[in-house]
Amino acid sequence: MRTRSVPLLAAALVLTGCSIANPTSSEVSLQYGAGMFDSRKFVECETERDVSDVNDDHYYYPSGQRDFTFGDGDGIDSAPLTSTTQDSQEIKVTGTVKFTLNTDCAPFTDPTGKEWPGGKLQMFHELIAYKYDAAPTDGGEQMNAGWTALLRNYVGAALDRATDNEALKYPWQKLYTDAPAKAQWERDVLAQLPRVLNTLTQGVDLITINSVLLQKPGIQPQLVQGLTDKQAAELRSQAAEVDKQAAANFPGGIPGYQAYQQQQAVNEAIKSGKVQVLPVPQGSPVIVSPTK
Repeated sequence: MRTRSVPLLAAALVLTGCSIANPTSSEVSLQYGAGMFDSRKFVECETERDVSDVNDDHYYYPSGQRDFTFGDGDGIDSAPLTSTTQDSQEIKVTGTVKFTLNTDCAPFTDPTGKEWPGGKLQMFHELIAYKYDAAPTDGGEQMNAGWTALLRNYVGAALDRATDNEALKYPWQKLYTDAPAKAQWERDVLAQLPRVLNTLTQGVDLITINSVLLQKPGIQPQLVQGLTDKQAAELRSQAAEVDKQAAANFPGGIPGYQAYQQQQAVNEAIKSGKVQVLPVPQGSPVIVSPTK
């Protein structure tokens, strides 16, 4: 008998004119009337299994935390962003934003005076997500391709503005080499991002930003080379200063130190096989000649 239960249930639903909303534990479903004799209107929010009119539509949205990733490689939501620093240098910005969709279904009135019986989730669906065909119409499915485009045009666009605004406070080298400065830039972006995002959603917090993780910014190749050259010059300067101090304290002063350095160079050349020692009578100076 159990093998017939599913077909029998399906047949019963067809005969009685019913459909089933079946959101998972991490989803909220919006039901809209779409029957032959129904107007196209919101019915209710659903967080658990529910039977409704066979012609009604259901749209499923995530109720848990999600990621918006931007950078290089496969499986990324957006290409890297670019920002300009205080000293007019362009940097590449990559990282991750963790966010939560506001699935509050409590009735409310938005700043324009429009009433939403299905709360902020209904507002998000009708004003934004429906235009992108972002939500699947079956529970437990992946978000539609339009979801990624939606994230780029809202979370990504707001993030681009926030990183631009905050990068202007720092010279590029601070963000590239100074960990505390880079961490402060990250915190500043996190503080500004929700405000910028709300300007795109009529001032209503339809998307909650939980955290922002920014990777070390990418810089122009010539800046990398310049930084490398600067570090090399600093190392050479430090080495020269060490040599100067060593020579001043060496027995015999600078001439003694130079003779010592020359002898060390000869010893290293002999060890490496670059010169050979020629046999001489006892008591004569050692004679070396380059190897061929």
